[in-house]
Amino acid sequence: MQWILPVILSALLLAGGSCRVLALESEPLSRPGIERAQLVTDVTAVVPGEPFFIGLRLDPLPGHHTYWRAPGIVGVATRLDWTLPEGFRTGAMIWPPPGRVLMAGIAANGYKGSVLLLTEITPPAAVPSGEAVITARASWMSCAISCNPGIADLTLKIPVAKAGEKPPRDEAIARAFSRVRKSAPKPAPRGWTFLPRLAAPDRIELTATIPGLDARAARTIQVFCGDLQVDSDEPLTVELLDATTGLVRLGLSRPEFAPKSPSALSGVLHCPAGWPGIDSSYVEFSAPWTESLDPK
Repeated sequence: MQWILPVILSALLLAGGSCRVLALESEPLSRPGIERAQLVTDVTAVVPGEPFFIGLRLDPLPGHHTYWRAPGIVGVATRLDWTLPEGFRTGAMIWPPPGRVLMAGIAANGYKGSVLLLTEITPPAAVPSGEAVITARASWMSCAISCNPGIADLTLKIPVAKAGEKPPRDEAIARAFSRVRKSAPKPAPRGWTFLPRLAAPDRIELTATIPGLDARAARTIQVFCGDLQVDSDEPLTVELLDATTGLVRLGLSRPEFAPKSPSALSGVLHCPAGWPGIDSSYVEFSAPWTESLDPK
């Protein structure tokens, strides 16, 4: 995805700087298929009670890719397992929107180039003086023609400030983090509706009402399913049922190993030209199932 590279390049500006703040990044590590795996943060000190972000930076080797939180029918999602000081808490990972990647010709959901995955860390109201040692075990799959599973233990040591202090932030990393947060798909607007239907054991029809959607934009829609209910390697079909209301029907292939009793069909919708009425080409959707998919 074209926007990812500028995001990462902002962070890369740090690499050659003469005024490095060592607490801003962990030691960079390389693994098969991955040129660099590293934790970075824009804070220069932890302020008790004030949340901050840490990013996992993954730079695949040329021709390789990594995977989104829901890879599709092949691939493994990147994961972080945290070891935090007492009282520190993590939020959910913020994922940039995915694109289509190919593993030996099989389409999946992931990232073709460098990617920055963010996690919000919330320290407690009281933090012992000194430094906060934050460790994450990162695991991923980097693929091209073949795949390389990888694991790295990454550690950040961040000084602890006094409560209420305002330590400076690294502006280059802060801008990179801001772009990732802004790019993350937002919930679909309230005026949009979604209704899934099991048209056949191997076929899902998702009917959506998207006000302002025109025929040209409808033809470019992509669906990135949040679990294995949709076969990522099969093309979808798009039918604009009513141009006035933006009623569209998406035909999705359902794999044999799809979950049997999901509560909803969820994921991300992408319209390259942008969605009508909102400043984004990606939205999160969740459509509750009103029928049982379990053959029993």
